[in-house]
Amino acid sequence: MGRVYAVASGKGGVGKTATVANLGTALAAGGYEVIAVDADLGMGNLGGALGVAPEKATIHDVLAGTADTADAVHKGPAGLDVVPGAAALDAFGRADPAGLHAIVDTLDVYDYVLLDTAAGLSHDSVLPLGLADEVLLVSTPDPNALRDTEKTREVAGRLDTPVTGLVLTDVDEAVDEAVRDVVNAPIRGRIPDDPEMRAAVAAGEPAVVRTPESPAALAYRRLAADLFDPSLAPEEPATAPGERRSEGPDEGEPSDGETAEATGEREASSVTIEDAESGANVDVADDSEATSDSEATTESETPDSMATGGERPDENDGESTTDDAEGETATDDDSSGRGGFLGWLLG
Repeated sequence: MGRVYAVASGKGGVGKTATVANLGTALAAGGYEVIAVDADLGMGNLGGALGVAPEKATIHDVLAGTADTADAVHKGPAGLDVVPGAAALDAFGRADPAGLHAIVDTLDVYDYVLLDTAAGLSHDSVLPLGLADEVLLVSTPDPNALRDTEKTREVAGRLDTPVTGLVLTDVDEAVDEAVRDVVNAPIRGRIPDDPEMRAAVAAGEPAVVRTPESPAALAYRRLAADLFDPSLAPEEPATAPGERRSEGPDEGEPSDGETAEATGEREASSVTIEDAESGANVDVADDSEATSDSEATTESETPDSMATGGERPDENDGESTTDDAEGETATDDDSSGRGGFLGWLLG
């Protein structure tokens, strides 16, 4: 059986669905058998992000017992298979999320299964975390979004599901240190704030297909290479000496330009002048630039730990998952037995 990844976030609107769409398409384009499943039963829009308009069964029909999983599989871009959700609110009421386990079990023929989960903390959003082999977190650098994402990480820890790392979206500045202070997970990718992402979402086409050389598409392709297969990495454009990309995975090696500046070593240059009295040519060393460069320093970088699946701190085990500052509360208010599961988990 292939690997099952739950792509999760604490808040909606942070790029979780776009991450599933672009990662899944990049993997499928690389020759892997991949299926993306819309497990956001209340507000799912994975089909729209992939240009898939359900003309037959959806995941809601399967969970309602009126269709088989195979009936709900649609073809997406680059050979990606997609199980979309239904748009109608009534479909949510008929769907029993407990059936998601059986759906995932039938997808063992794929190399990778990507579950697009619901945001927040409820039975419907937590259940996929327990079905996955790994959890990939997604968040913007917004402090509120990061705090909610840390709660999701803690829930995954209580379910003993390894967290493979965090993908930061809408990044336009250096934010790593602030992020690490909030979310206890390695940063695996940084997706820049790119207008092409918004255009791709509006067009219902992943950026890796629509504009494969755009900054966001390149960042998603690097992420696919880092998480799954190095051969998926795009050809990198030439960069100036010492320049470092902000949207790739954590790196700790200094560039050639940084190394040269850090050592302060360079070849002294010389100029030739004519002696006014003897008429002979005399070489005079010009070390003004060498002196200036010897004073240059550069900051070193420490690579993040990329380990996944290790032990998790348990200092938050007794804390509530209610975010009073934001007025948001994890809820389980339906009568289908979903609340009992979440109460057991967080109790």
